[in-house]
Amino acid sequence: MQEKPADPHPLSDLAYDWITLMQNKAQALLAYDQYIKDAEAAGSPECAAFFRKVHDSDKAQLAEAKQHLVAVLQGTMGAGKRPA
Repeated sequence: MQEKPADPHPLSDLAYDWITLMQNKAQALLAYDQYIKDAEAAGSPECAAFFRKVHDSDKAQLAEAKQHLVAVLQGTMGAGKRPA
């Protein structure tokens, strides 16, 4: 039996995509925190409320993306897998 050569790219494109998306969402959350502070400093509770809404939405999407990444890394999603 012949051993497979080491994979030069240990992450699949799909796993890399999820990691990149998560990094971008995490950076956005930090930016939104600053936007909220800026809106509050400008005396605009409406703007601050909107930035909080966007922040909360991205935070929820980040949590969901983490679940997808775990599934991809465990091999239960992607790699030709079809949804049941």
